[in-house]
Amino acid sequence: MRVIIFTVLVLNAHFAFSKAVAKRHCTTPSNGQVSFTFRGVMAPVFTPLNADLSVNYKEIPAYANYLANAGIKGVLVGGTSGEGMSLSVADRKQLVDEWMKVSKTAGLHVMVQVGGGPLPDVLNLARYCAKAGVHSLLTLPELYFRPNSIDELVEYVALVAAAAPSLPVLYYHYPSMSKVDIKMPAFVTAATKSIPNFKGIKFTSNDLSEAAQVLRNLNKDQDILLGADSLIAPAALLGIRSSVGTGTNVFPRLVQNIIEAVEKQDVVLANSLQERLSLAMEVHSREGSKVPVMKAGMEILSGVKVGPPALPQKSISEEAKSRITGRLRMMKFLS
Repeated sequence: MRVIIFTVLVLNAHFAFSKAVAKRHCTTPSNGQVSFTFRGVMAPVFTPLNADLSVNYKEIPAYANYLANAGIKGVLVGGTSGEGMSLSVADRKQLVDEWMKVSKTAGLHVMVQVGGGPLPDVLNLARYCAKAGVHSLLTLPELYFRPNSIDELVEYVALVAAAAPSLPVLYYHYPSMSKVDIKMPAFVTAATKSIPNFKGIKFTSNDLSEAAQVLRNLNKDQDILLGADSLIAPAALLGIRSSVGTGTNVFPRLVQNIIEAVEKQDVVLANSLQERLSLAMEVHSREGSKVPVMKAGMEILSGVKVGPPALPQKSISEEAKSRITGRLRMMKFLS
């Protein structure tokens, strides 16, 4: 990891960045075109659950304040971290309502992931988001009758985009989970030509070469948001300045500090901070699946009560939580 970061940093040290500024909302210019203005660090929020696995909507204001106080300007609702695919449409809609309520006071851009269900439910949720005033949409591909070509994927995303034509729509590329591994540089080019409100992708893959190609193929009003916590520094140096990784929930300031260090071309600091984040994520990953362990870590470090994961995932043991706590204390995340 360290070698990768140093290599990319040195090769691109001449590249000058303007400071990434997160803007809250999408806008519709006078010509009717939809623009996507968010840039920066976004948190893919967990869905707070009670012990009986019902959604704990009452915890959302505290969650929003915690992120806002840490400098976060955007949230992704219903993504992988938010377990949207494991929730009912009714719960997903109410989550939209609750996050929109707190977004006004917390100054948060709200992006909602609407995919992962039957197409009628996906379109229903997209239309609901448009009426609720959501700022942007993200969609997974069809997960059972999966697209096998660029054209098929473009057609699917076009259906979602048409259900919310006033909103920026981005595609969620997560091939290790969705098992849809279509070349993203060619996809974004085709989608841009065919879908008026297509505004980019969330890229959750370790292939930074492909990510860089995607970035080159996007227009100025489009963006690529990185989903890999372990690659924030090298990706930022390549020009990918927006991120939406699970670790942002637990280590919001650390993630922002990594990007700021790269923008200042501080090679040593960027490498050190990235290594610290990567090791902190490993403290969690050795104890189980990503969402259950990171939800546990969130409660340990922030005090925000995100609760257990939704079924079919299961909580980690109290012994595992104790080990995470001890390792975080050794790393001085806890006193």
